[in-house]
Amino acid sequence: MVEPNQDYLAELQLRDRILAGNREAADQFFNRHLDTLYEFVHYRVGADRALAEDLVQDTMLEAVRSLERFDGRSTLHTWLCGIAKNKIREWRKKRRPVLVEDLLDETDEQIDSILEEVDREPLPEWILERRETRELVGATLSSLPPDYRSALVAKYVDGQSVSEIGRELGRGEKAAESVLTRARLAFSRVFQLLSKERGELS
Repeated sequence: MVEPNQDYLAELQLRDRILAGNREAADQFFNRHLDTLYEFVHYRVGADRALAEDLVQDTMLEAVRSLERFDGRSTLHTWLCGIAKNKIREWRKKRRPVLVEDLLDETDEQIDSILEEVDREPLPEWILERRETRELVGATLSSLPPDYRSALVAKYVDGQSVSEIGRELGRGEKAAESVLTRARLAFSRVFQLLSKERGELS
């Protein structure tokens, strides 16, 4: 059996506390993941708020029921997104495909591969400047891990310095710069994949 990554042991401990009936641990779990999970689902269901809320609720309920199967070989965020993808696919079978939400579903495996291969590369400035790409910017951000998303929003929306981002993420300045670098690359690659598939890039 593959041993859990050391970085995720705290999440395994959180799992065990929830399974033991600890209410505080359950509240921590929901508070930590509800917003990012909602954002992940939101763009995959055509920005339908009510539907996104229903699917997130279904995802969380299934996660709690199957929490003992979480083994720490991924983050809880990634595990929850996997459950959400299945819920979305079940919903998608009942409707006609449309636009960005279908694009995200079709490219999810490629997005996962991009995130696994992230290395150093600058973020093209035009990505955050083009108004016509706002929908894809949101869809791209929803696909990134929470730390990447937080770092990019802090840098490019809130105008924070690297040291401020580090404090927000609970990391040193060097570690924050590393997260920001990987976040830029992940954003760039996922954004360009979605843009290309949508026909906005040649």
